Amino acid sequence: MTEGLPSNLADKVALVTGAASGMGRREAELLAAAGARVIVADILRDEGEAVAQGLRDQGLSARFHELDVSGEAGWADLAASIASEEGRVDVLVCNAGANGSAAPDVLSSDLMEKLIAINLRGTMLGVQAIRPLMGRGASIITTGSICARVGTPGVHMAYHATKGAVEAFTRAAAAEYGPEGIRVNCIHPGVMPPMRDRQGASHATRDRLIESIPLRRIGEWDDVARVVLFLATDAAAYVSGTAIPVDGGFLAT
Repeated sequence: MTEGLPSNLADKVALVTGAASGMGRREAELLAAAGARVIVADILRDEGEAVAQGLRDQGLSARFHELDVSGEAGWADLAASIASEEGRVDVLVCNAGANGSAAPDVLSSDLMEKLIAINLRGTMLGVQAIRPLMGRGASIITTGSICARVGTPGVHMAYHATKGAVEAFTRAAAAEYGPEGIRVNCIHPGVMPPMRDRQGASHATRDRLIESIPLRRIGEWDDVARVVLFLATDAAAYVSGTAIPVDGGFLAT
């Protein structure tokens, strides 16, 4: 569904990490539908190639690049590829992330390191590598979580910490790169399909969860992707340094 979407991203270059599935895939699809030349980046090669091919089959512009966001070398390789192929980046969506939900031990060291490496380090490395390819009017969009603002039992504490750090990093980056005309914003998705579809969750648990959301429904990928699309376009030309909850009003309560 793309009706009513802005179409002022024609000839813009958009890079979306974690774009092989879920929220990142939908973000890539909407950006491509709005006219952007999309780079689908993900560690999952087959799935990422399929997303890029699916967009090309619709007459849209997309290519895939394999990327582990936690590695500096991977980012350097991607930046070099973009410099050669596209020459610039107008929109960077740092979507790739690791989930800390349903952790048996909410302070386990192994998962802690993974969450920090992907959620926080991956975001910072991405901005470090790609910002030199960005000019005035460019937009960087980072991905936080409602867990940046509230504590959630059963979710790894490092997940909360990394998402809170992403929000703080976003503000710092907005202040740093604003004079260059680069906008930096963060989105905080609320309860989304993975939580809704988690195996073992009872109907009663889901009902209680929905009751905690003022709009009385769990979010969909489109809910987040449309906000990302707004932040990517000139419609958000004076929006920077913000963190926008996309949570059905959950944080308001």
